[in-house]
Amino acid sequence: MRAQSKYNASLQSAVGLSDEQRQTAEQKFLEVLEHVLGGASAVRGAYVEWMAVRSLRAENPDVPRSAEELQAIARWEEAADHAKRAVFRQMKIATQNAFFELHIWNSRTR
Repeated sequence: MRAQSKYNASLQSAVGLSDEQRQTAEQKFLEVLEHVLGGASAVRGAYVEWMAVRSLRAENPDVPRSAEELQAIARWEEAADHAKRAVFRQMKIATQNAFFELHIWNSRTR
Protein backbone atom coordinates (compact mmCIF):
# COMPACT_ATOMS: atom_id res chain seq x y z
CA MET A 1 0.00 0.00 0.00
CA ARG A 2 1.28 3.44 -0.93
CA ALA A 3 1.86 6.16 1.62
CA GLN A 4 -0.37 9.23 1.39
CA SER A 5 1.12 11.77 -1.01
CA LYS A 6 0.36 15.24 -2.29
CA TYR A 7 -0.94 13.97 -5.61
CA ASN A 8 -3.29 11.48 -7.16
CA ALA A 9 -4.11 10.19 -10.62
CA SER A 10 -7.30 9.80 -12.60
CA LEU A 11 -7.82 7.46 -15.52
CA GLN A 12 -9.57 9.18 -18.40
CA SER A 13 -11.42 7.77 -21.42
CA ALA A 14 -11.22 4.13 -20.32
CA VAL A 15 -14.62 2.86 -21.38
CA GLY A 16 -16.09 -0.24 -19.79
CA LEU A 17 -14.17 -0.29 -16.50
CA SER A 18 -15.89 -0.51 -13.15
CA ASP A 19 -15.11 2.09 -10.49
CA GLU A 20 -13.05 -0.53 -8.66
CA GLN A 21 -11.01 -1.34 -11.79
CA ARG A 22 -10.45 2.35 -12.46
CA GLN A 23 -9.28 2.97 -8.89
CA THR A 24 -6.97 -0.05 -9.03
CA ALA A 25 -5.47 1.19 -12.31
CA GLU A 26 -4.94 4.67 -10.85
CA GLN A 27 -3.23 3.21 -7.78
CA LYS A 28 -0.99 0.96 -9.88
CA PHE A 29 -0.07 3.88 -12.16
CA LEU A 30 1.17 5.86 -9.16
CA GLU A 31 3.05 2.85 -7.78
CA VAL A 32 4.87 2.30 -11.08
CA LEU A 33 5.68 6.02 -11.39
CA GLU A 34 7.12 6.05 -7.87
CA HIS A 35 9.18 2.97 -8.61
CA VAL A 36 10.52 4.33 -11.91
CA LEU A 37 11.27 7.83 -10.65
CA GLY A 38 12.49 6.88 -7.17
CA GLY A 39 9.71 7.80 -4.77
CA ALA A 40 6.78 10.11 -4.17
CA SER A 41 8.80 13.32 -3.92
CA ALA A 42 10.59 12.46 -7.17
CA VAL A 43 7.23 11.97 -8.93
CA ARG A 44 6.00 15.32 -7.72
CA GLY A 45 9.28 17.03 -8.61
CA ALA A 46 9.50 15.52 -12.10
CA TYR A 47 5.90 16.44 -12.87
CA VAL A 48 6.22 20.01 -11.59
CA GLU A 49 9.44 20.45 -13.57
CA TRP A 50 7.78 19.06 -16.71
CA MET A 51 4.83 21.43 -16.29
CA ALA A 52 7.15 24.41 -15.77
CA VAL A 53 9.14 23.63 -18.92
CA ARG A 54 5.97 23.14 -20.97
CA SER A 55 4.59 26.43 -19.67
CA LEU A 56 7.82 28.24 -20.47
CA ARG A 57 7.82 26.73 -23.97
CA ALA A 58 4.22 27.82 -24.54
CA GLU A 59 5.14 31.39 -23.62
CA ASN A 60 8.40 31.42 -25.63
CA PRO A 61 8.08 28.88 -28.44
CA ASP A 62 10.89 30.38 -30.54
CA VAL A 63 13.59 30.11 -27.87
CA PRO A 64 15.68 26.96 -28.37
CA ARG A 65 15.29 24.31 -25.70
CA SER A 66 18.18 23.72 -23.37
CA ALA A 67 19.55 20.27 -22.60
CA GLU A 68 18.03 20.53 -19.10
CA GLU A 69 14.60 21.29 -20.52
CA LEU A 70 14.79 18.40 -22.94
CA GLN A 71 15.90 16.11 -20.12
CA ALA A 72 13.00 17.23 -17.89
CA ILE A 73 10.49 16.60 -20.66
CA ALA A 74 11.94 13.21 -21.53
CA ARG A 75 12.19 12.11 -17.90
CA TRP A 76 8.53 12.73 -17.14
CA GLU A 77 7.11 11.60 -20.46
CA GLU A 78 9.11 8.36 -20.52
CA ALA A 79 8.18 7.52 -16.92
CA ALA A 80 4.48 8.30 -17.43
CA ASP A 81 4.36 6.34 -20.68
CA HIS A 82 6.11 3.37 -19.07
CA ALA A 83 3.68 3.43 -16.13
CA LYS A 84 0.65 3.67 -18.41
CA ARG A 85 1.81 0.78 -20.61
CA ALA A 86 2.65 -1.36 -17.57
CA VAL A 87 -0.76 -0.84 -15.98
CA PHE A 88 -2.67 -1.36 -19.22
CA ARG A 89 -0.74 -4.55 -19.93
CA GLN A 90 -1.11 -5.90 -16.38
CA MET A 91 -4.82 -5.10 -16.17
CA LYS A 92 -5.52 -5.95 -19.81
CA ILE A 93 -6.96 -2.51 -20.55
CA ALA A 94 -7.24 -2.37 -24.32
CA THR A 95 -8.19 1.14 -25.32
CA GLN A 96 -6.20 3.52 -27.46
CA ASN A 97 -7.71 6.72 -26.07
CA ALA A 98 -7.28 6.09 -22.34
CA PHE A 99 -4.73 8.10 -20.39
CA PHE A 100 -3.86 9.12 -16.85
CA GLU A 101 -3.92 12.64 -15.48
CA LEU A 102 -1.84 13.52 -12.46
CA HIS A 103 -3.30 16.01 -9.98
CA ILE A 104 -0.91 17.74 -7.59
CA TRP A 105 -1.84 20.07 -4.78
CA ASN A 106 0.47 22.44 -2.97
CA SER A 107 1.76 22.01 0.55
CA ARG A 108 -0.81 24.44 1.96
CA THR A 109 -3.71 22.29 0.76
CA ARG A 110 -5.02 19.90 3.38
